[in-house]
Amino acid sequence: MRVTAHIVGTLFKAIGKIFLAAIFCGIIGAGVVLLVSFVKSNHWPPDTLTIISAVAVGVLALYAGGITVLMREAVRALVEAAKDVESNAGHALAGAETVAKEIEKRL
Repeated sequence: MRVTAHIVGTLFKAIGKIFLAAIFCGIIGAGVVLLVSFVKSNHWPPDTLTIISAVAVGVLALYAGGITVLMREAVRALVEAAKDVESNAGHALAGAETVAKEIEKRL
């Protein structure tokens, strides 16, 4: 339960990073399509098909950027949770060793 709460908390902390990266990647994707169209056709404003292509590439780049940051943050949270579990397991083993020594003393 504690691990899940940690991961959810990290997700809410990372939501700003996810949106920022997604919007940035979407703008770059659409901008590259418009730039290539302008360089190849040498006229402005772009055609309707070029605008549709720019929107499509922008949406796909937006999705890819957001998912990439989401996965990176999820892996980072999982590593932190594993370190937390490792630390708690070490404390539990130390406590169990103390209990075992007390039982041996009384026997």
